[in-house]
Amino acid sequence: MGRRMDGGLEIALREGWASACQLYGHLHAGGELAALPPNAVRLNPGEILYGDALLGYARFYGTTVTYERNNMFLFGSAAFVAAGLAANAVVNSSAKQRAQAQAAVQWRDHATVRTMLTNRRLMCDYRGRWLSFWHEGVTEFQADVARWLFVLRYQVGEPIMLHGPAAPWFAVSVAHVVYGRGGLQLPGLAALPRSIADATYQNQRAIGDGS
Repeated sequence: MGRRMDGGLEIALREGWASACQLYGHLHAGGELAALPPNAVRLNPGEILYGDALLGYARFYGTTVTYERNNMFLFGSAAFVAAGLAANAVVNSSAKQRAQAQAAVQWRDHATVRTMLTNRRLMCDYRGRWLSFWHEGVTEFQADVARWLFVLRYQVGEPIMLHGPAAPWFAVSVAHVVYGRGGLQLPGLAALPRSIADATYQNQRAIGDGS
């Protein structure tokens, strides 16, 4: 049996899910995202702030990793030299494989970042620097809100993954801003209307049992 989830995290996940369901229902009924009041972060003229929270963050890309080859100088019997060369080849091969694994395309730059959503972009405060991910450059939205995460791919630049208790709410908001009302129908959000329908059914049953 796995470790039990931390109580604080469990509460945050439950509240984040409830907030996402509430927003989904609001937007599905024809509502709009509510603007937040201005804060100390300076936005562009006409830019509207919708969300401001901490999210898990990662980027998907490869890199270049160098490694040093071990060149052994051996002398002695033929058997000793042969054994030494074989061992040296194993060491170099292992170092090469480690470097290739480190350089492979994968999720990197994992961090918890302050994330802001506006009508024009996502802004992530990564290592003291605000990074902007503009909505107009989005080419694909992938989400798994039941696992509290979503991924955005762009025309230029590496994909970004955001996750954590606030991720479902941000996923709904991003889908709505980028795709319009049709964004609510994206497959990655399907767990939310199912959850809303289940909750409605349970409430109706509770009312019926109490009558």
